[in-house]
Amino acid sequence: FHARSVPSIAILPYLQRINRYCPAANEVFLSLLIYFDRMAQSAVNMRIDSFNIHRLIISGVTVASKLFSDTFFTNTRYAKVGGLPVAELNSLELEFLHLNNFDLYISVEELQEY
Repeated sequence: FHARSVPSIAILPYLQRINRYCPAANEVFLSLLIYFDRMAQSAVNMRIDSFNIHRLIISGVTVASKLFSDTFFTNTRYAKVGGLPVAELNSLELEFLHLNNFDLYISVEELQEY
């Protein structure tokens, strides 16, 4: 997930861009926090910083959209909106799943807690 340099777009405008061009339910964006917490607890060397947060966000939105939404966009669209080649997003999506041990289920209670 580590980029060679910090992307020039800040987190809020990046999230707004994703939501504008790939609208998703609030649960998708909220689930990112839960997934990030899970990854931080389980991955010993996992550190979320300005070099990897953009890639974590777009791969997390891609994964969560497929889980929470009946209709979602193609990886080509998520990659374009996220500023990545589609092959890279495909690889990051798989890595995101591994970092979450393929455990994507989030209970209603857990969502409400966050």
